[in-house]
Amino acid sequence: MKYRRVILFSFIIGIYILVFSDGCSKKEIVSPSRTIIIGIDGVGWNVLNPLLERECLPTFQHLKKTGSYGVLKTIKPTKSSIIWTSIATGKSMIKHGIVDWTFVSKNNIKLPYSRSERRVKTFWNIFGEFGYKVGVINWFITYPPEKVSGYMVSEAFKQIYSPNFKDENVVYPRILQKKLIPFKKTTKDYKKILKQTCLPDFMHKAKNSRKGSLIRVYNIFVVQEKIIEDISFFLFFNWPTDIYATYFRLVDIVSHFATGLIDPNLLNKAKKEKEEKGVVTTETINQIDKALALILEPVLSYYDRILNRFLSSMNENDNIIIISDHSFVFENGGYGHTNMKNTPHGIILMKGPLVKKNFFIKDAHIYDILPTLLYLYDLPVAKDMDGKVLIEALDKKLTSKRKIRWIESYESDIQVESIKRRRNEKLDQKILEELRSLGYIK
Repeated sequence: MKYRRVILFSFIIGIYILVFSDGCSKKEIVSPSRTIIIGIDGVGWNVLNPLLERECLPTFQHLKKTGSYGVLKTIKPTKSSIIWTSIATGKSMIKHGIVDWTFVSKNNIKLPYSRSERRVKTFWNIFGEFGYKVGVINWFITYPPEKVSGYMVSEAFKQIYSPNFKDENVVYPRILQKKLIPFKKTTKDYKKILKQTCLPDFMHKAKNSRKGSLIRVYNIFVVQEKIIEDISFFLFFNWPTDIYATYFRLVDIVSHFATGLIDPNLLNKAKKEKEEKGVVTTETINQIDKALALILEPVLSYYDRILNRFLSSMNENDNIIIISDHSFVFENGGYGHTNMKNTPHGIILMKGPLVKKNFFIKDAHIYDILPTLLYLYDLPVAKDMDGKVLIEALDKKLTSKRKIRWIESYESDIQVESIKRRRNEKLDQKILEELRSLGYIK
């Protein structure tokens, strides 16, 4: 009888644990099997929200409902090369070394170096050191490509059109570069790509545009974006990694010349309000934002389909993080993101098994992406990083069990390997010319 009571008592305790436990078993808080990072340059909620209200972007809408989302606070100077490096490192430009020297000079900032070169480790360096496979595609300041635990397709890949592509060093490992040759395209493919992607043809308006306007070379950027899309999915499906990151740019390009495509009457209304009242009313700015959203709709719909393809390929233990470095704001009669009074913050969307659903993130910053990524994989966050872990966006099943671990720094006396690699001066010049056309450098 005594043994029966013990058995019965044990049985009741077991049932109680199964029914009333919070489900926080070790199995349920394992690190993600894979994290997908999608960078989309230049996207802001001021253009996304009008399209979401019209139900034009089902994948973006789905991500909001099933994940966490919010404004991603950015920095000044609002220049993509600086910001994407800060996202990758969790550090300010003063620490990572990719510097806007005009900004530094005007603000009397003292730096211990005189050249703009990355001086700290990125997520692909850190995760590689822990034995994770990483894949990086088209990220800013990745030329020449680094030796990584996985692969890196530098931003220079899309610049190569010459028959001597095989002689250039734009992909690591070199064996992978040969496999990507078939994905190269030229402006001869422009019309075909428009049909494939349903992107608009702005070239017919280029003749009336001012000299130097990006609309004059819009076809080149469309071709480049399609190259990145194709290799992104090729590598995603055929070269699996633990951390996968790819970057798209066309929203930023179109936004740079979109003011010239907005109804002049609406712009004149804003100009008149500015002259009479000293400011443009919120109502008018909202109207102009909606006009910009209509111009960008086919581009954002293109990304919406890309995101849907990624989501459809994810398993239940994968995470996806979608981020932009900045948005575009309407000031002084046109849209821009550099030298603006109002900081043009970006966006963040996160989805995963331990990410809160339909949750608005109140305080996300570009510096927070890497610390959060480290935390998700139960790796220590470096004290010399400038960001924090986005605890508010994560489920309590995780945060109640996993504490933030710290390390002083991931840096060492060893120089970042990419700095030492041989560069192609002609290709460097081509990239610099593109950055000048975007206003990132002078």
